[in-house]
Amino acid sequence: MPSGTTSPVKWVRSSGADPPLSVRPTYWHADAMGISDITIEAVLVACKEFDELGRTEFLRKYGFGASRTYKLFRDGKYYDSKAIIGAAHGHLGLGYKALEAKEFSGGLQQTVRVIEQLGFEVEKDPVPTRNPDWSRDELILATEFYLQHAPRIPGQHSRALINLADEIRAAAAVLGLKGNEKFRNPNGVYMKLMELRKYDDAYQGIGLGHERLRDVELEVWTLPEGVLLLEARRVRKRIQAFLEEGGIVPRVERPLPKSAVLQGLIESEDPVDNHVAEVLIDWQDVKRQEGLSAYLGREPGQIKKYGAKHIVEQRVRSRASGFGEVAGFGETYENVVDKHPDRFPADVVEIAKKRLADFGLMEPTDDRQELERRTRELLSRPDLINEPPAGNPNPCKAIASGYAFIRDPRVVAFTQFRARGKCDLCMQDAPFKRADDTPYLETHHVLPLAEGGPDTVENCAAVCPNCHRALHSAGNRDALAEKLRAKVAADTSLTMLPSGSLDKEHASDAKANPDDLQ
Repeated sequence: MPSGTTSPVKWVRSSGADPPLSVRPTYWHADAMGISDITIEAVLVACKEFDELGRTEFLRKYGFGASRTYKLFRDGKYYDSKAIIGAAHGHLGLGYKALEAKEFSGGLQQTVRVIEQLGFEVEKDPVPTRNPDWSRDELILATEFYLQHAPRIPGQHSRALINLADEIRAAAAVLGLKGNEKFRNPNGVYMKLMELRKYDDAYQGIGLGHERLRDVELEVWTLPEGVLLLEARRVRKRIQAFLEEGGIVPRVERPLPKSAVLQGLIESEDPVDNHVAEVLIDWQDVKRQEGLSAYLGREPGQIKKYGAKHIVEQRVRSRASGFGEVAGFGETYENVVDKHPDRFPADVVEIAKKRLADFGLMEPTDDRQELERRTRELLSRPDLINEPPAGNPNPCKAIASGYAFIRDPRVVAFTQFRARGKCDLCMQDAPFKRADDTPYLETHHVLPLAEGGPDTVENCAAVCPNCHRALHSAGNRDALAEKLRAKVAADTSLTMLPSGSLDKEHASDAKANPDDLQ
């Protein structure tokens, strides 16, 4: 191994910046085999790799566990000290390889001593005085949440916001970010969501901190929705891997409510009391989200007089708990019974389970097939739709949860031209014309793309909306598909597209519409 004679110079700093060149030793000899040759440059390369891979992947790549006590601190970030030194050895140059964890110690005598002699800062169980800037991963989760809920962003005390704060702190932990006692708490996360309004055209740059624009925030904000979804999914996979490997993320509990009765339920040693408090707080959150009063009425007084368990049993048995509007958004009295069945009579448990199943049927969804299934089920249950439902005047936006296939517009155009304004299945004229006077037909893949079907003219047909729905939902859809397949095969062998003949009447659908992508 190369050797050096430069005497080590200790350089203490508080800024987290790199040591000045004037005090950078080229090499330093330690007692442990291998780490005596570590250089500042190698440590910097290892830190850069840590940032690029993320903490979980970095530790997995080099076979190290998380540092429990000592962290290398640089540029506002914390790095697992032993893993950085092990990886840095592999960046020394030709002939060097990364060290294994068993080859040296991660404590004061070896790893910490080397890092400090190179001029870097090591902290023991550090608690930063200020919180670091938001990372790209954290901003991805926050932006996704904002777009899903705008314009009604859940409040700081809501379950949704608390869950988001937990998730964002987990993303920060994966990256090695650490802050003080207020680090990414619900209030801070809510403030960041309000700050994102400066990028929202609906608010014309009036969000909090609108005068301070960050390139990374703008880059994340302008991601296409599909890309944002995939990025958020990748962040969550990294979080899952981090947690599976024993990573710990500090959680923040809901602040105590002002109601003395609710405070008593939360502080009670009875889990049923604790759960009832969650139900009532969730109910208040939903009401606030709807712009309504969160007044609890007579419920706190009734609970104080008769006890929470008695009130739950009474409300569920009467089938009039009054919390149906909270289903799908939070906890209900029925959830209390379902979680603690040994505390309630059998008839109450049975009623609760049935009502929870009904709540599931009425829950909104962005999955079209699931929506159709629930609709069919509700139509068979007139007792659940005997009154007009309130609906949701401000439904949340849902980013598409699946992949969108990249379609060739030429295939769509040829398919529409070949049909010449008539449905390939029923052979009737298109039901109407578009604003540009072209016949309206929808392009259907005989073998669906999701099942491996090709995006070619041999696998595409132009059908009217009625036949299109039948091909997806009718009881005899398989027979209809066979009929359509034969028709398309015959037409494809006969039809050729003359150059320049894609006229207005027949080339009707070069631009796909949402119902077209089947």
